Amino acid sequence: MKKIILPLIIIATAIYSCGNKDKKATPVAEKPEVKIDSALITDSSWGLITKKTDFAGLQAIYGAANVKDERICGPECADSIDVTIIYPEKNNEFTVYWKDNLYHTAIAFIETYLPDGPYHTANGLKIGSSLEDLLKINGKQIIFSGFDWDYGGSIQDYGMGTLQNSPLGFRLEMTGDGGTELSGDSEFNTEMPEVKKNLTKIKILALTLSFSKG
Repeated sequence: MKKIILPLIIIATAIYSCGNKDKKATPVAEKPEVKIDSALITDSSWGLITKKTDFAGLQAIYGAANVKDERICGPECADSIDVTIIYPEKNNEFTVYWKDNLYHTAIAFIETYLPDGPYHTANGLKIGSSLEDLLKINGKQIIFSGFDWDYGGSIQDYGMGTLQNSPLGFRLEMTGDGGTELSGDSEFNTEMPEVKKNLTKIKILALTLSFSKG
């Protein structure tokens, strides 16, 4: 009886081993790594930053050496504002404004304005994009304040276009040799002839993402 059982055990062992070899030979497919574009600005994030990111979170993302608190001059230098600069004095610098300057736990908005910066929206808007580009994406007239003063180039309204309720914000500037008639504390819109002829000369000067909306 033992002579019969022993060969059966050997056969069963061989079959089990072959089965295991087949299983090992089939590689397990790895999930592709999802890379986040650190320069992409969406309606709810700036790279890896979300509305829940605090000061410690910024240090974890960018490294403490690249996160610097600074006191800057506010509009018309009427008062000063405490902000946090990311990558200070580099071409990828941007500024974080806080709802609570003392504790740095809630971001109000983020702004970038360096012309060589990498930051962009999903539809390609960035520093240096033209008012013509902005108008195409918005789809409706854009109303903005005149240039050459502290609030110059601020967009007042998007005419109920696609950007009307967007947390993204843009400030404009006049480049080149045109647009002296578009200066001063007055409102202008993209339907005006003097604006239409300068659509490609008016550029995005600053790009912001607000975490206060919505």
